[in-house]
Amino acid sequence: MEMEPSPARIALKWGLLTALVAILTTSIRYWTGHYFSFGFPILTLVIMVTGLVMAMRELRAQNGGYMTYTEGLSLGVLMFAVIGLLDTSYTMIYQTFVDPDTVAKTLSQTRDFMASFNVPDDQLEKYDEQMETLADQSKKGVSGVTFITGIFMQIFWGFLLSLIVSGILSRKKDPFNS
Repeated sequence: MEMEPSPARIALKWGLLTALVAILTTSIRYWTGHYFSFGFPILTLVIMVTGLVMAMRELRAQNGGYMTYTEGLSLGVLMFAVIGLLDTSYTMIYQTFVDPDTVAKTLSQTRDFMASFNVPDDQLEKYDEQMETLADQSKKGVSGVTFITGIFMQIFWGFLLSLIVSGILSRKKDPFNS
């Protein structure tokens, strides 16, 4: 009796592995003092897409070389739910206990970056006012809304990535060649 491949098991496995790599990358970024960087989101995207492709390739291999678009999409969304839970938990713990000034440091580096591109002073002042409010909110601590929003944002971006990757990697069985 042949076992049916389990998309949930694959999503859990690759979600865990991808989240661990993303968390390690984030930790290295924070430890080196790079709170704001254009390269980091690109690196994160590469990590996420690589994990997603590996998960879908495993599912397809377990299905005899076939995977429907819907199977790939559901695998990706489930995988990103796992990533969202782990990554958001890590971020909240880090920002609460390890370095409560993470948000302030990120905002400061962002402002410095904007100033290096000669953004007018009035726009920098407006940025400072808006970000002061955000920094004050982050000092109040982690809320359940922030936690849930972080998870849902990961799921949303995972859904969008899964739409693309699943479209590329899906392969239907030929109904005439059974």
